[in-house]
Amino acid sequence: MSSTTPLSFTILGTGALGGFYGSRLLQGGATVRFIAHSDVDWIRAHGLRVDSPLGDQLHHPVEVYADSDPIPPSDVVCIALKTTQNARLPELLAPLVREGTVILNWQNGLTLEEELAARFPQAVVIAGLCFLCSNKVGPGHIAHLDYGYVSLAALDERGVDWLPRLRAAFGAGGIETDVQPSLPAARWRKLAWNIPFNGLSVLLDRNTDAIMADPEARTLAERLMREVAQGAAACGVPFDPDFMPKLLATTERMAPYAPSMRLDFLAKRALEIEYMYRRPLREAARHGVSMPAVETIAAQLSILDRSNRGDSASRTK
Repeated sequence: MSSTTPLSFTILGTGALGGFYGSRLLQGGATVRFIAHSDVDWIRAHGLRVDSPLGDQLHHPVEVYADSDPIPPSDVVCIALKTTQNARLPELLAPLVREGTVILNWQNGLTLEEELAARFPQAVVIAGLCFLCSNKVGPGHIAHLDYGYVSLAALDERGVDWLPRLRAAFGAGGIETDVQPSLPAARWRKLAWNIPFNGLSVLLDRNTDAIMADPEARTLAERLMREVAQGAAACGVPFDPDFMPKLLATTERMAPYAPSMRLDFLAKRALEIEYMYRRPLREAARHGVSMPAVETIAAQLSILDRSNRGDSASRTK
């Protein structure tokens, strides 16, 4: 394929993340195939609607499939599912991945790309770290609130040649991107926001603006950030001195936002604790560093998650 030929994308998961970026890729001229679950019939009948400061869009008709449907091959398969569904990834990706397929992983957490490469060695694995405020507000309906840029990081050298083409595809749709030379560094930098603000949004029952406005909540967020920084340094990817102050300043400027974990909790969905908390704790511990505040937050989230979803562990109390 010529490097000037528009890329084709299959997006696994048409929620706040997959719906938004799929819409922008369509706007840029890419071929985009969406895999949806509960609202596949709605999207087929009514289309995909995205409300955004970049311009509201209604894509109808749109190429949308159930995961059981035969799906034409694409150059790039984007993972936009919650990590709580990762046990199903081998089954879901198997019919989509062939020799040389790019797997662009939009999930949050640690050790994700390594697992994908081990299961699909024929694929080119790239992380796409999304800095996005977006919510799914109804069937086939996404509300984009703020931000949207994507940091790209290749797992190995095979992915490096794909980065300019991916940047061009996103750029054509109005999405800014950058390239991170170190995948571990990029993952830990993203965790520096996700660990404090996703967890505290659940535990304190507050959106990001309320966390930042409360001195004690902000102090707790900063403590969690510092522990993540210590974990990152132990794993060989220390943060720049100005990284955390800039991240806090960015959060202050952010539109009032409910992080994805808060929305999952309110909807009684499983929380993304394993890859966002347990894996970083494990990796830091392997390098001799503990993160006690992060560990406490993870334990509290696990207890709340079980109780919130009413599983057998909580009903026996």
